[in-house]
Amino acid sequence: MELEFIARNTELTEQQRTLAQKKFKRLAKYFNAVLEARLTVNQERHRTGLDAFIRGKDFEIQASAETPDWATSLQEVVARLEQQARRSKQRLTSRKRPRSKEGEGTRRPQAAPAESERSGPPRVVESKHMPVVPMSVEEAVLQLESSGEDFILFREASSDQINVLHRRRDRTYVLVTPEY
Repeated sequence: MELEFIARNTELTEQQRTLAQKKFKRLAKYFNAVLEARLTVNQERHRTGLDAFIRGKDFEIQASAETPDWATSLQEVVARLEQQARRSKQRLTSRKRPRSKEGEGTRRPQAAPAESERSGPPRVVESKHMPVVPMSVEEAVLQLESSGEDFILFREASSDQINVLHRRRDRTYVLVTPEY
């Protein structure tokens, strides 16, 4: 991990830089790729303030501490960053599906229950009445984009046929035309 140092109102010795590099190497185990790592040191009277920022591919963490001693401030900042990194890593790994072990068989999807097992015949839960407006397919796409609906029923202006334009989850469209 390449660490960028910024010092304000103070000079950092090579020993301090090496100690900070050593402490920040502990954090490398939590990340796949670090894009930016920055340590800012502020010296004001008898207080040393440290601000740390690390940005990676899937995360962004930052911490700060202010104590009279530089080493104590560094230790506090690294501890806070490590805690945030651990939580961030747990969030990322908990979203992933667990891998199946080699000895286990693959799970097979279960079939949907037969209609006799359901509670009665299918029922209509909502009914919509829509006006059938003459328009072109391009106008129907624009109309569908402006509305929050997933489909639009329209009469194609050129052929006078009733069509349905349906928006998929991947933001592509399906045009349904009837066959007579």
